[in-house]
Amino acid sequence: MKPVFLLVASLLVCLPIASGQARILTNDPLTGLPLIPATDSAKKLGNEPVKMPEGTVCKSKMQGDFYLLYNYFSKDNIKLTDAIAWYTSHLSGFRKVEAGNHAQTFFYNSDGTILVIVTSESGAADGVALVRGAAYERYQPGISEKTITGMTQNQIVCR
Repeated sequence: MKPVFLLVASLLVCLPIASGQARILTNDPLTGLPLIPATDSAKKLGNEPVKMPEGTVCKSKMQGDFYLLYNYFSKDNIKLTDAIAWYTSHLSGFRKVEAGNHAQTFFYNSDGTILVIVTSESGAADGVALVRGAAYERYQPGISEKTITGMTQNQIVCR
């Protein structure tokens, strides 16, 4: 009887631990957009986003999820050119604009409600730089193309 009790007790302790293992997401929960496979850079430790602080941009409510795409312990980090190619092929209908310093590339939908911002090492004009992370952002109501373009130049234009 004692061994059965110990087995049941260990199952009750282990099941919650096993069910609490990190999930591997294929889509961002906030925007529904696909996640680049590099979000799982820690290899099976999960890729849940870091919630960005909510804010307001030009009277629009902003919510965001951030994904780290750089693993300090890996040689398999993703290059900027590869990330841009992946996002271009998976975000159909999205427009693309690069920041002047080439360290950020913005993808946005036509009504300005969804942005994906890919951030790399500074000065990555040649595309060889490594990607650091990607932010998936939702704006309600959407922000204008002029506002988005201004963001690439570190200037917020609310018109």
